[in-house]
Amino acid sequence: MAMLVLLIGATGMVAVYMQGQRMHSDSLRATRATAIAQDLLNNVEQWAYANTSGQPLYNRSTTNDGDIGDTAFRFESSADPVADGWADHGESDLPANYTGLPAASLAPFYQRFWNVSYPTDAAGVGIDAANIAVIVRWPSGPGWRRVVLMSAKPNPAAVH
Repeated sequence: MAMLVLLIGATGMVAVYMQGQRMHSDSLRATRATAIAQDLLNNVEQWAYANTSGQPLYNRSTTNDGDIGDTAFRFESSADPVADGWADHGESDLPANYTGLPAASLAPFYQRFWNVSYPTDAAGVGIDAANIAVIVRWPSGPGWRRVVLMSAKPNPAAVH
């Protein structure tokens, strides 16, 4: 009887250990994804403030303007967030003078995207800032996990 109790306890301990290993691995991926997102956000500060087609701060898809930070978790199930309209930009939209982490250092686990919106106030007047959300995701089970960092980039022409 004592051996049976010991066996059940040992089985439970193995299960707890395995769950701990999965959680540790996921936290390492989240930490790495946060560093990747912060790197991209730091580079955004150096980009020109322009909502012009072909520019990295262009608001390509107005579909996501109400949820640029992906509170609906669409990035966790979308195969291609840019094509689905949930992301304004992906890896191919990085400018030629991008000095951050190269795409090769992200593969094969991480993908980075960013969304841009130019909000208006309650009176419908444009606010002189761009809202930026950087989303970095990695595969997990049948879908994706992701981290989101948000910032605002003031229009330098409006700063007095």
